[in-house]
Amino acid sequence: MDTLKDVLLVFTVVLLVYVLYQRLLQVLGKKQRSKQYARVGEQLALENGVLKMQVTLDQPMTIQISVHSSQGEQVLALDDENRDIGMHSIEVRVDTLKAGRYYLQMQTPAETYSRYFELS
Repeated sequence: MDTLKDVLLVFTVVLLVYVLYQRLLQVLGKKQRSKQYARVGEQLALENGVLKMQVTLDQPMTIQISVHSSQGEQVLALDDENRDIGMHSIEVRVDTLKAGRYYLQMQTPAETYSRYFELS
């Protein structure tokens, strides 16, 4: 009976060490997984009816860009674009919209990013 308890204890400890080791590998590999996310610049500039922002990609991906009213209704949509690795300037013409509060939504395969802006 003591042998069975010892075997079960050793098996439990080995299983726990294995699970913790796998979790440690996931945490240390965090930078590799972060390549699937776009890095969006802090500046959202509105100049002459054109909304501009910078996006940096670490892997090629498709980006969908749309503009929504403050109530969530989509008012503008850009064509889906396949973008390569590197920095990209996103430009959206918003001069046809009425004054008010809107948000820009950028959707990648891994995330959806939104940022509010106001037209006066």
